[in-house]
Amino acid sequence: MTLSATAADLPPAVASALASPQPGARDEVDAAGTRWPTLVWGDSGAPPVLLVHGVTSNAGIWWRVGPAIAAAGRHVVAVDMPGHGRTPRAVRSHRFLDTATELAAFVRAAGLDVPELAVVGHSWGGMVTAHLPAAGLAPRTLVLLDPPSLTLERLRALTESPTERDYPTLEESIAAVRAANPTWSDGDVEAKAVALTEFNPQLVLDVLLKNGDWDAGMAALRTPKADASDIWLIRGEWEAGGFIPDSRVPRIEQQLGADHVITIEGAPHSPQRTHPEATVLAILRGLEG
Repeated sequence: MTLSATAADLPPAVASALASPQPGARDEVDAAGTRWPTLVWGDSGAPPVLLVHGVTSNAGIWWRVGPAIAAAGRHVVAVDMPGHGRTPRAVRSHRFLDTATELAAFVRAAGLDVPELAVVGHSWGGMVTAHLPAAGLAPRTLVLLDPPSLTLERLRALTESPTERDYPTLEESIAAVRAANPTWSDGDVEAKAVALTEFNPQLVLDVLLKNGDWDAGMAALRTPKADASDIWLIRGEWEAGGFIPDSRVPRIEQQLGADHVITIEGAPHSPQRTHPEATVLAILRGLEG
């Protein structure tokens, strides 16, 4: 299905939080000796939603989505993934399953491993999220936000982007992100710019170039362990810059169910930045089942 939305399509409290987002509370969780910085919104007693970012990003990219989902009655935790954000920049395994195993350890250490848990993963975060069941953690709901279905050749081209690199200063990073994305809001420019001063470049190269072709996580989700999860996929449009070709969609719909695959009309690879209302609406549909 194709989805478009405005603030009027959202519950009033959600629309208000999206329009005037409150900053998340900073926290940290230690899991097996590894420090995992987080941003947190909402009532800690509410059903938890974990937000997982992609490569060269951090928890801050969810600055609007996090409070909006919390306004729908959820406890939202956005995490800095290994080698990104405020986590240690040491090179870790680039394999999706290995990272999913680390993420599962974080979920348990953070007390998020409850029957109501939902996990939303964007891009690389979506690929890692798709591997959680195989890593021994099957949340009630998995929402994959434009997990790439790209050949290694196309992935290699992403590593050649003049913007997606490690910047020595925030000022230089902001200028580059704003020039490359003139339609982004100031909040999205700043969030991405900060992330580009923090990530481990070698880890990102390994993630993009040493996992072979990416398949939107579909092979990982064929494990019987994933049967316990309600799985949704939200994608941008290929012609607008999404990372899942139209030709792959019928097979994904066959696997997940056509009603569980949502295309954000006119959206690129990161619809949470360019189409936040429709993205939040789509995520809420997945959370509601």
